[in-house]
Amino acid sequence: MDFYSPERIQDPYPDYARWRQQQPIWWADDVQGWVISRYDDVRAVLKDAATFSSQSMGEMDQQAMALPLLTDDPPRHTQLRAIVNKAFTSRALKQMEEDVAVMVDQMVDRLDPTGPIDISAEFTIPLPVAIIAQLMDIPFERKDDFKRWSDALTGTSEAESLEDRMPDIMEMAAYFQSLIPGRRENPGEDLISKVVHAEVDGEGLNEMDIVGFTLLLLIAGNETTTNLLSNLLYYMADHPDTWKELRENPDKIDAAVEEILRYDAPVHWVNRKATRDVEIAGQPIKAGETVFVLLGAANRDENHYPDAESFRLDREKGQDHHTFGHGIHFCIGAPLGRLEARYGLAGLLKRFKAVRHPDKAANERTHSNMLRGFHHLWLEFEPADDELAKTG
Repeated sequence: MDFYSPERIQDPYPDYARWRQQQPIWWADDVQGWVISRYDDVRAVLKDAATFSSQSMGEMDQQAMALPLLTDDPPRHTQLRAIVNKAFTSRALKQMEEDVAVMVDQMVDRLDPTGPIDISAEFTIPLPVAIIAQLMDIPFERKDDFKRWSDALTGTSEAESLEDRMPDIMEMAAYFQSLIPGRRENPGEDLISKVVHAEVDGEGLNEMDIVGFTLLLLIAGNETTTNLLSNLLYYMADHPDTWKELRENPDKIDAAVEEILRYDAPVHWVNRKATRDVEIAGQPIKAGETVFVLLGAANRDENHYPDAESFRLDREKGQDHHTFGHGIHFCIGAPLGRLEARYGLAGLLKRFKAVRHPDKAANERTHSNMLRGFHHLWLEFEPADDELAKTG
C-alpha cells in the first residue's frame, strides 16, 4: 500500500473503511510509519502526549520547517500556547462577530451569479485570509501571496518537491521577519506584536521562533476554514435538499458545519513519535517509531457513529470528532473556524436559493492527502427572489 497514493486525494474513504475493518494498523514504507484508523485508537494517541510526541510533525519533509506549538511538547507547548490564548477567548470572538459578518456580506455582494463562480477563489479562500490578516495586522491586499506561501509550506501546491517549494517558503519567512523590528518599536494589539513581546521562562522568543509562530498563525488561520467551507459547498451542490433545508431552518447551520467537519474533514491526519515501547490495536510500537493518526478515518468509524458514511443534520454526537485534534493540541482556533464557517454559510444561504455543479471536471482539489479541500471549486448559484429583483 502507498500512503501517498494520488488516487486517494479524490476519495480516501473506501480505503479508510477497509483499513478500519481489516487492518486498523499497518506499516507504510513510503512514510516509514504506522497508520491507524479506528476512532478509539486515534483518540488514545492524541490524548497521550507523554507517550506520543508531536516533534515528529517538525520532521516531515512537507512541513519544511518546525512550527512552534504544532511541533512542541510540554512544558514548552503549554508556555507558547498561553501567548495566543487570549486572542481566541469567547469574549474576544464575540467582539469579532460583527467584523466577520461585515466581511461576509461584502464578499457575497461581489459574487456574480450570472455565470459559474469559482467559489474557492472568490469566497472560501479570501474570507478566512481577511480575518486572520486583520488579527495579525497585515495587509489583506497581499492575499494571493499569503495563499501561495501557505500552499508551499503545507505541501498543497502543484510543486512536487520541497526544493520547488522552498523559494516561496523563504519569501514567506523573509516577509514576516521584516515585520519584527516595527512591532518591537511600536507594538499593537495584533497577534504578531503579542508574539514579538512574549516571554517564555523570562526570556523573549528568538527571531526564528517568532517567524515560525507567525507562519503557523497564518496557515492555521485560513487553511481549515477554507477547506471546511469548500467541502460543505461541494456536498450541498450534490444534495440540493440539504441547501433547501438549511434555508428553511437556519438554526441547523451549526449542525451542518459540525457534520461536514466529521463527514469530510479539512484535515485528515497528523503524526506522532512514540517515546517508549507501546502497543496499539495489538501491534507493538517501538520507541522512536512514527505513528500516523487518520483523523478523517476515525471520523467515519461505524463503531462510534451510527450511519457513519452518511451526512446527517440530526446527528447526536456532534462535536466529538477529531478534526480539530484532541488533548493538549486541540486546535486553539477551532471556535474562530466555526464562527467563520457559520457566518459564511449563512451569508450564502440568505442570497441564493439553490447551488449546483456546472462541471466537476473543472474543479481542482488541494494536492495533499493531509489537507482536503479545493484550490478551485466551480459552482452555479441561483439568486433568491428578492436578490434577483435587486440585481435586475
